[in-house]
Amino acid sequence: MKRSNNGAALVVTVWLIALATILALNFSYASRSDTIITTASLARHQSRAAAEAGIWRAVYEIEVPLPEEPWPTDGRVSEFKFGNAEVSVIAQDLIGLADLNWASSETLKTIISYALGQRQRAEQIVARILDWRDRDQTELAFGAEDADYRAAGINYEAKDGPFNTREELQLVLGVTFDEYNAIAPFVTVHSQKTSINLGVAPDYMVQAMSEFESPNLPTADNELSRRIKQITTGRKSTRSRSTRFEIFSEAVVRGVISRLAASVEINRRRRGGPKVVILAWHETWPFTIPKVELDAI
Repeated sequence: MKRSNNGAALVVTVWLIALATILALNFSYASRSDTIITTASLARHQSRAAAEAGIWRAVYEIEVPLPEEPWPTDGRVSEFKFGNAEVSVIAQDLIGLADLNWASSETLKTIISYALGQRQRAEQIVARILDWRDRDQTELAFGAEDADYRAAGINYEAKDGPFNTREELQLVLGVTFDEYNAIAPFVTVHSQKTSINLGVAPDYMVQAMSEFESPNLPTADNELSRRIKQITTGRKSTRSRSTRFEIFSEAVVRGVISRLAASVEINRRRRGGPKVVILAWHETWPFTIPKVELDAI
């Protein structure tokens, strides 16, 4: 009887040891998982904070520029460290882009033809942009007015007014997301200029304009030649020309990436109001920024 009790006690002891081992392993696994989740969450918050720091660093550098080394506002990348984050910032003077509300049809055709690689499709989209922003119901060739939106089964009509945001381009009849993503880097709604200032235009805008040979292009030939020379030789203009900019910031912390974008107005001469005004804010980049092969310019 004693031997039987000893055997039962041994079995119970073995089971208790196994149970304790399982519990210890589960606790270890849970602790490791919690650590991984906490580390990833911390990196995500740190990268988000660093990305916002990139926005405000660019705002400061543009507002109070260093005479010997002003912050570039022509689409080039500026990099710096912020704590344990690697931060990359692009600042773009908005007069270097085409305004959807003010640019001429020829300018829009030029950049959209380049962006899409299709001249005929560009002409159709431009006609529909013009019909969207004009106040009449006269349909342009390849354009679209209210009846066309209704016929397409869309529950809205042509706006007959200015674009309020660049993203509104996706509401224009027939414009796909991929087409919007290709066109968006070239356009803005904040410059309020009829022409593009190539002195502060990004490289891809200069390349688009360099492929246009019409004398009606709203920019001087010598300005285009000068900017092409600056790009290919690495000597580009850095002087800001206006008060409105779009800033893209990317921060990386332990492999976690955060991206922010903001359109801002920076006016140190404004009286009775803030010197910096946020015109638009995005918790991610609103489009894919094109890359340019300099040999193609």
